[in-house]
Amino acid sequence: MKLITLATGAAFAALLTGCPADDDPLGGACGAGFDAEDGTVGDFGATEAALKVEAFLQASADLYGASVEIEASVRGACAAMAADLDIPAGELEPATGELEVTATCGRVAEEIDAIVTALPAGVALGISISPAACTVDLDVAATCAAECDVSIEGEATVECEGELHGSCSGSCTGSCAVEGTVACEGSCSGECSGECTGTCTGTCTGTCSLEDEAGNCVGTCTGTCEGTCDAACTGTCTGTCVADVTATCSGECYGECDATWEAECNGEANVTAEADCKAACDVSANASATCTVPEVTIVGLETGDATLDARIAALVATLDANYPTLLQAQARIQYALAPSLESFVASVEGAATSLASVGVQAAACMAVAVDAVAEAAGTIDASVSVTVEVSASVSAEGSAN
Repeated sequence: MKLITLATGAAFAALLTGCPADDDPLGGACGAGFDAEDGTVGDFGATEAALKVEAFLQASADLYGASVEIEASVRGACAAMAADLDIPAGELEPATGELEVTATCGRVAEEIDAIVTALPAGVALGISISPAACTVDLDVAATCAAECDVSIEGEATVECEGELHGSCSGSCTGSCAVEGTVACEGSCSGECSGECTGTCTGTCTGTCSLEDEAGNCVGTCTGTCEGTCDAACTGTCTGTCVADVTATCSGECYGECDATWEAECNGEANVTAEADCKAACDVSANASATCTVPEVTIVGLETGDATLDARIAALVATLDANYPTLLQAQARIQYALAPSLESFVASVEGAATSLASVGVQAAACMAVAVDAVAEAAGTIDASVSVTVEVSASVSAEGSAN
């Protein structure tokens, strides 16, 4: 996954020294016109330039708020894992200039590395993941564009760069996801009672290609799988069954619907508007994205070493409770925020100059927004970096003899 890179400069230097996002570089001229922390955006008038200022300030506040939410969830999950793994609080303290989320999650990754490394060579934890699905509200982008771009009459055009899904009253062409206990000939995220052609995590009645020390199947099951099947399940699925269809769909349709449907967007909002308005409105919509908590099943193993087995059990328990939160945050960054973030950093910096004619207060507030966006981008970059680091540790293989 591509990580976000930030240009160096005064704004990024302010981040490293802990400068608050609402500091006003122009001596307080912004006043109550903008506050990234509570989302305050003032009224700068009805001119074309003023409307763009307001759109940029709102997008900056939305992005800043999203970064705070993500960092808090990642840091909280790592802090909970640190407590479960008995890591002393003193070892979680950040170094000078280091973010708390980086220090906490980095130490957790080290502890996971130590436990996994002690597993037999070539053996890893059994992991099955049903990825998070992120939904963007296209109405946010459409409303923003209509308010920002004076050339738009009526509703703005917004496309979903990803996959539309929702309830379809007609025929669905694509895939159909049905939740519950249902007959399934597709991918099952949950308990599959039937033939599993992918990795079966659970009990295999038949032949399993790989088992853990406790006799649980963590490989391909030729027979009946009672557990999680990460590929095609033919039988009964308790959870979510997803199958390719060109027919009616009693659940959610992913693809195209030939009749009326209530669709949401799994992907990014792409609004048709003037360049500045597009940059701001895309970010506002993507910052509001919501992601489901992924379903994660983790299976440990017994090594015969009581001390190591206790550490493995503690690791599996805390990953079951907290790892989905990290994956949820990672998905929100990867699929909703990261694709448009770098271009928005450049756009808001350019707008701070090009829209200065709106007035002294607007110029001051745009300068505050530049710093807020830089801080948000740095926080997002740190959050996604540590989730990737922890994931790498969880997925590693043992090396003990």
